[in-house]
Amino acid sequence: MSKKLVSAIAGAVAVLSSANAGAATVFENDTANLSVIGRVKVQINNNDMDPDHRMSGIARLGVEGSTKVNDYISVYGHILYEMAAQDVVDNDERFKIYNGWVGFDFNDFGKLQFGHFEDAFYKVSEVTDIFIDLGTAGATYQGLTDNDYGGRKDGVAMYELDYSGIKFAASYQFRDSSKYVNYGVGVTAGYEFQIGDNPLGILAGYGHTEGLRSANGAGLNPDNLYYGVDKNEWGISLYYGEMGAPGIYAAAMYNWGKLDKTYKTNGVEAVLSYTTPGTAWNFSLGYAYLHNSNKDYSRIRFDSDRSTVSNTWTGNITYNLTSNFQIFTEAEFHAKNVFLNETENLFEVGLIYNF
Repeated sequence: MSKKLVSAIAGAVAVLSSANAGAATVFENDTANLSVIGRVKVQINNNDMDPDHRMSGIARLGVEGSTKVNDYISVYGHILYEMAAQDVVDNDERFKIYNGWVGFDFNDFGKLQFGHFEDAFYKVSEVTDIFIDLGTAGATYQGLTDNDYGGRKDGVAMYELDYSGIKFAASYQFRDSSKYVNYGVGVTAGYEFQIGDNPLGILAGYGHTEGLRSANGAGLNPDNLYYGVDKNEWGISLYYGEMGAPGIYAAAMYNWGKLDKTYKTNGVEAVLSYTTPGTAWNFSLGYAYLHNSNKDYSRIRFDSDRSTVSNTWTGNITYNLTSNFQIFTEAEFHAKNVFLNETENLFEVGLIYNF
């Protein structure tokens, strides 16, 4: 083992052991850097996110780094694992990858990366995904369309460009038989204007996932609405300001989705956030509505007309005790949700340490 590697490992241990681990840089020079990254979060809740524990938590730990190849290209990598802080029945949920990718950074000409992360279509709903645990997080991923076609995915290749206000991302998901996915594509394009000191942006995107099929053309898992069927999504969003920066941040999104040729939804989301000068306090409010466009199918599946899938308000208050330690409370109020008791509201309070 080389002396440089021993030194790097010792540096990582020192960072993790330090009580003041505000910056977790292990190694850095003019052409390369390596950092330890992570988070510890504990919350007390009154909801069914973890029905076996009223106090629960997670820990994330990983590394990331980059190396300059020449004046035009750098290579980089990132891996982050998530661990449950309490016993769980399913060991697969005890320790799992959260994000992981490798890629090429072409400076002004964009980035190309491969791995496990959100696809290009997520860029449309990312602007309203501002809450810690509860909340909106993309109306197209809520309710009946809340499935593993959305969120972080395995086997994704994505090119992303952010240059002079132009925003563009295109992704391809390779076959993932564990999720009954044959392939997936996504694209988002937009433009960001500067209004005084704040950005104003518009984004539009499309996503398509083709499910794996059986010999007769049916989904491989016909008893599960989510797997083995095709999915199409369209979305458009607007945002103003920068989330977490002093001042107001606002964003809204409209989306339309279709699972196979049977189930169709459309939804809206809106969020409003204010961060105090000095960024000590943040106050956020969000609203999400998801509508079922196919009432006949809804009656078959639920024995009733469930044209409104969800109608939800979410609030969050966060206090930044230091730059890497947060105290937060978050609540979700359901005017209607077909998967929850309509009178059941969700609430939690917690602590987060980031490094």
